[in-house]
Amino acid sequence: MGSVLTAFSACENADNSFPDYEGGTSVYFAYQYPVRTIVLGNDEVVNNSLDREHKCEIYSTMGGSYGGRNITIDIAVDNSLCDNLFFENDSPVLPMPSNYYKLAGNKIDYKGQHWGCVEVQLTDAFFADEKALENNYVIPIVMKSQTGADRILTGKPLVEGESPVRTNSIYWDVLPMDYVLYCVKYINPWHASYLRRGTDNITESGKTSTIKRHGATVEKDEICNVTTRSLKTCHFPVSTKLADGSSITCNLLLTFDEENRCSITSDTEGITASGKGHFEPKGEKKAWGNKDRDALYLDYTINYGIKQVATKDTLVLQTRGTNKMELFTPKYIAK
Repeated sequence: MGSVLTAFSACENADNSFPDYEGGTSVYFAYQYPVRTIVLGNDEVVNNSLDREHKCEIYSTMGGSYGGRNITIDIAVDNSLCDNLFFENDSPVLPMPSNYYKLAGNKIDYKGQHWGCVEVQLTDAFFADEKALENNYVIPIVMKSQTGADRILTGKPLVEGESPVRTNSIYWDVLPMDYVLYCVKYINPWHASYLRRGTDNITESGKTSTIKRHGATVEKDEICNVTTRSLKTCHFPVSTKLADGSSITCNLLLTFDEENRCSITSDTEGITASGKGHFEPKGEKKAWGNKDRDALYLDYTINYGIKQVATKDTLVLQTRGTNKMELFTPKYIAK
């Protein structure tokens, strides 16, 4: 009987409406320095349909209310937010050039929800810039005004009445949350960690040999990385051991066409390579985890000088590494 009453009470509570926080409803950006990676290949971990349209969304949220609100926030791009800011590696935080993107509007509408967003359309110019491969460009947005809430979280300066630079934290008692420096970069459709297996036909010092690389299962195969070099090219490092026990690495350059076929050359001075390959979505049936997986099929020869290796590889996609959140922590260095 007691359990029935408890369940009834729980249902009753679920239907109750609760008062909002007495301090009122606040709007803000949850993170000031998020990093958004545009993933151009199919992703089984997250829904990246927007990414493949070269789009993303910048969200703001609210606090102090149990229910959603019809809130509208006026926003503006403010490139001065990047002034005197540097990434952890000491490179400058750069405002994304205006011809690299277009905002869908200058407002964020919550539409009765706890959050709202503005859509960003990235242009071909963004994807043509090598700096778009790493943390370099941010879209700097600030909240200008709002309707439907009680306040914007503009922070509290250490010295009352002053208006310090938002991004210089040492002058703030409570940090402002009315802005975001939305860092955007991308990875191309072939960028991923793969499970590698295959065959190497080796010629060294006049002797030939064959090595087969196969784990007991696909999951036990060697893990390798194919990384974005540009929108249509990737790097794939391949290493081999020489007779003296030392290792040498060739950075293969994979150049893809519109049909997912690639040519293979060397991007390492003093080493030559040639070959071809192709990428096949879901090409490896029930490869691991009882699911079909994307695959790269490569056929290439590397001439290391004193050693030549003819290789046939099957690379089964393991992960695109998108199941984690990334933030950056900028440094403010006054000039």
